[in-house]
Amino acid sequence: MPENIRRRAEILSAVPTFFDEAGELDHATTKAHFTDLASRVDGVFVCGTTGEFPALDRAERRAVTEAALAAFGPDRVVVHVGAAATREAVALTRDAAAMGARRLATLTPYYLPADNGAVLRHFAAVARAAGPAAVYGYLFSERSGVVVEPADFAAMAAETGLAGAKLSGLAADRFAEYRAALPASAGLWSGSDTRLAEVVRGGGNGVVSGLSSAFPDPFARLADAVAAGDACAERSSQAEVDEVLAALGGTVEGIKLALHLLGRGTGALRMPAPEIGPERRQRIARLAETARAR
Repeated sequence: MPENIRRRAEILSAVPTFFDEAGELDHATTKAHFTDLASRVDGVFVCGTTGEFPALDRAERRAVTEAALAAFGPDRVVVHVGAAATREAVALTRDAAAMGARRLATLTPYYLPADNGAVLRHFAAVARAAGPAAVYGYLFSERSGVVVEPADFAAMAAETGLAGAKLSGLAADRFAEYRAALPASAGLWSGSDTRLAEVVRGGGNGVVSGLSSAFPDPFARLADAVAAGDACAERSSQAEVDEVLAALGGTVEGIKLALHLLGRGTGALRMPAPEIGPERRQRIARLAETARAR
């Protein structure tokens, strides 16, 4: 992208799923969080990794999707419809499309080994079920166990009509390779949220950011600074988002603790996760206190 043409990064907050003390879906907190984020980020990515999607049943995924669509509208929500089984992914896709979702993402199959042919058939089934909704592939080999090379993904996208991809983990580290393999019209987002400037300058659309679901403002400031070409503001904002990553560790448990300290939810996870040590808890608490004071 020429230096004089700057695209503002789209910040899609990867939101956690809130549970009450009994471990049930916390509808009130979910709605309140979406309402708060609606004026602070460009959109949300729901029922994804940060949302603990493997621990949600179909009805819960519908409920979270409904709340997101109500707060953001269909153009600002990406609904993750990924599942280990193609049958389930298709059912989730039909649910989301019936609710009016226009942007969907689907993780590759996971747990059992899957070759390119299996991944292609999975993506094709979801794309057919989506109707006119845009479908993005979601590549996260550390979680799925499935690696799709850039050229192979580009071929799958061309054959199935995928509109682009969300890249996480090792796939995000290869962002430039995927960008080069895909047509310019394909959307591409990175799950490495603090690398927002690199993504935009590399021709990406933006970031899917779990960290911004707790601390949206530093990410919005960084996106604005990069779009404006303001190097000083970019350095300052980059330092802020780097500190968020250092404190929260990019983990669901870190994000949920931060939100709890900000008065949003119980901090409870449904899936097992490591305990957060006292030093890191103090660091997250300091960030939360600073955010509340602004």
